[in-house]
Amino acid sequence: MCVHFHPKESGVYLVGTWEGLIHKCSSSNTQQYMDTYKKHFGPVLGVSYSPLCPGVFLSCSSDWTVQLWTEERLTPALSLSSGHRAVLAVQWSPKAAAVFGAVSETGLEIWDLQSSILDPLVALAAPPSLSLTSLLFTSHTDCALVGDSGGRVCVYLLRDVYGTEGPQVIIIIIIHFICTALYISEKSQR
Repeated sequence: MCVHFHPKESGVYLVGTWEGLIHKCSSSNTQQYMDTYKKHFGPVLGVSYSPLCPGVFLSCSSDWTVQLWTEERLTPALSLSSGHRAVLAVQWSPKAAAVFGAVSETGLEIWDLQSSILDPLVALAAPPSLSLTSLLFTSHTDCALVGDSGGRVCVYLLRDVYGTEGPQVIIIIIIHFICTALYISEKSQR
């Protein structure tokens, strides 16, 4: 279902499975798993190692949860509920060790574990009639990129998420003209 490579050890990677398991694997040993992490009750749809704390990773699932893990424990250190929808993607911020984002079909959540482990810092609804599908934090700016089922990408400016004035998320640009033009072109050729 999903794969993510360790940020420091290039031959180590995590694999999320349809059965709700996460296997820690090594490219030098393809015969067996290094470890197997169990908690999810549905398919694991995303895994993400922390770029700032390499022994820590997140997983998300169709069971509506995000799990926080350490490599040393086979059970999660923390379980977070993300509404009543499958969580399709999860990613750590490259700028703050306690900040991550999660995407479900219906919205984007930005979590700061130093602020709260019960509620996201910011929760934004998806545009009408579209499902969000993917998430990527940028490493050189305070932005998050979110893909949707229509092939578009929204760029969100994360203003003051890493500061002290309180969080604000502003949609600064929607890059849909390329995807829309391709869609119209493809549709007219049929």
